[in-house]
Amino acid sequence: MSAGGRRAPLALGHDGTTALGGKSVSSSWKRLAGRTGGTIAGLATATTADGATIVFAATAIGLHRSSDAGRTWTPASVGSIAPFVEVVAPSPNFGRDRTIFVGTRNGLYRSLDGGATWQLMLVGSRMLAIALAPHYAKENLLFAGTETDGALRSPDAGRSWTSSNPGLLDLTVLAIALSPDFERDQTGFLATASGLYRTRNAGKSWRAVELALEEPAVQCLAVSPAFADDRLVLAGTEADGLLRSEDAGATWEVVPELAEQGVTAIAFSTRYPERPVIAAATIAGVAISTDAGATWRTTGQHLGPVLSLTFVPDGEREVLLAGLPKEGIARSEDDGATWTMANEGLSANLLVGLTLSPAFSQDQTLFAAGLEDGVTVSRDGGATWAPANAGLDDTTVFGLAASPAFATDRTLYAATAAGVYRSRDAAAAWEPVRGDQAPATVGAVLTGPAQAGRPALVLAALLGGKLIASDDEGATWRALGQPFGGAEVISLAISPGFAEDRTIFAGTSKTLPDGSATDLVLWRSTDGGVQWERWLVERGQNVLPLALSPNYPVDKLLFVGLGNRVLRPRRNIEEVRGGARRPLWQGADLDAETPLSITALAVSPNFVSDGTLFAATNAGVYVSRDGGERFSAWSEGLSPASVVALAVSPGYAGDRLVYAIGLGGTIWRRKDE
Repeated sequence: MSAGGRRAPLALGHDGTTALGGKSVSSSWKRLAGRTGGTIAGLATATTADGATIVFAATAIGLHRSSDAGRTWTPASVGSIAPFVEVVAPSPNFGRDRTIFVGTRNGLYRSLDGGATWQLMLVGSRMLAIALAPHYAKENLLFAGTETDGALRSPDAGRSWTSSNPGLLDLTVLAIALSPDFERDQTGFLATASGLYRTRNAGKSWRAVELALEEPAVQCLAVSPAFADDRLVLAGTEADGLLRSEDAGATWEVVPELAEQGVTAIAFSTRYPERPVIAAATIAGVAISTDAGATWRTTGQHLGPVLSLTFVPDGEREVLLAGLPKEGIARSEDDGATWTMANEGLSANLLVGLTLSPAFSQDQTLFAAGLEDGVTVSRDGGATWAPANAGLDDTTVFGLAASPAFATDRTLYAATAAGVYRSRDAAAAWEPVRGDQAPATVGAVLTGPAQAGRPALVLAALLGGKLIASDDEGATWRALGQPFGGAEVISLAISPGFAEDRTIFAGTSKTLPDGSATDLVLWRSTDGGVQWERWLVERGQNVLPLALSPNYPVDKLLFVGLGNRVLRPRRNIEEVRGGARRPLWQGADLDAETPLSITALAVSPNFVSDGTLFAATNAGVYVSRDGGERFSAWSEGLSPASVVALAVSPGYAGDRLVYAIGLGGTIWRRKDE
């Protein structure tokens, strides 16, 4: 059976209601929508102590694992590893040491317990490649390839690192592959954005390999399991096809069947080491060779581009898994002749924001922002969803903001990798609204409250800690004060009384050079963003959610999520630090036995009367009914419990509805009864 066609970004899920005495009970979270799959950047296998095989999949939300040859998947861990995992490398001695390394956008992590917990071992540029020496159990030697710092070498399981760059003319290292007999022959290969290198001294230095191509971008490498005998090495390029060497990398030729193609991954089967099946991932499916790479046939064309590959033992046979962009994992039991999708339990989609129409009680409209799927919209309270990306130049959407007059003007703003976009028709079509600003990545967008006779303020946070504002619905933009020192703006809030008090809050994040901690700063401006003062300075994770009381002009209540605490300032009580006045803060710990990280806060529109505040975390949702003094768990029905965004219905007083986005792209609703 072959895989089917592409799916809509979100699919309707069951409502999660349970029957009790014939009545429908709605006292827990209901999953409304979500789809399986996600982008699979890397695949790798490990053998356990009892001889079983585990498959690891590197996804944008963390690491997933399968214990049944890729049929079903579970998260390897939740909340203890950075997102955007790009490469995974288990130890060759995994059955004994339980060690796994992963490379992410912000560093290299190590787990010593099979992926349950993680430790940051290396920070700097993006980690693109990891290679453990075959004799890792003996010497703990490994290599890491980075985007800007070249290759690094660790002789002690990642505790210390030295440069492995002598001989390299390009420090963008895309892949590293070592000889199976590395301890004896000390031979390895290294791929860069402009060529291919070989070492014969265990990575202490490298020498460029002579190729017939002009500075090809080499994306992937694979050394034959029988390298000592066949001397076979394969290298996949971005646009020049597959390169093949039968003399340990001394000379190379382009494989004719794959010439001028992009090759992103290569995998050798282990069933017959002396004559293995080889698979190559291309932009047009999977190429298969059964004669040591001399000839190839392409299969799985309907899969489209393939990012990663691995062969997995499955009883007496071997299956081939293919990691796809956005669509998850395809599985073949016949060396690529036919494929089926294998995404059960795999939800790794990047929905990051949820926005409800200010007129939700009337129009039942919600919008979701995603880093891959762009904008999706529901016009029936979340029951069904459809893509809404017409006009967007980039579907990397970080956030959405609705005009406070949305009921009449139908205006919505999107923060995208290509700038701010605006829709005048509730996301049916989009147009850029840059004014005199050059296109730039916009990490957040926010609209202020309605202003009599004037358009609402629109704020946008650009990459690099720059804030811009528009007073005319995006036609023109002005730069706000920039005291943030290069820190990234990660949260924004505008006072409900902005027209009178001109108050804006901004949360910023800056990682220390050694990667040991992140400086988090909450800034306040009372002149519309011209001047700023530090209101809170702490260290923590790269998240600082904010929520303002609807009655902020009177009660001055601001809520800040920091770790597992919800902070609020003590009214009229200040301290002086470094010559600057800041409020004293009081906090409420969430009622939890395990460490939490608050990811989002949402305040009831009726906060003045009901005192209700919601906090989303990596382990569920919590609620306070007393203005943030105490919190209790409110996660019944959530599975998995990690939540990345919350939204309370504007008509909460009547409908009592709360919505959430779960890690991996699921959408949930709960009626607060």
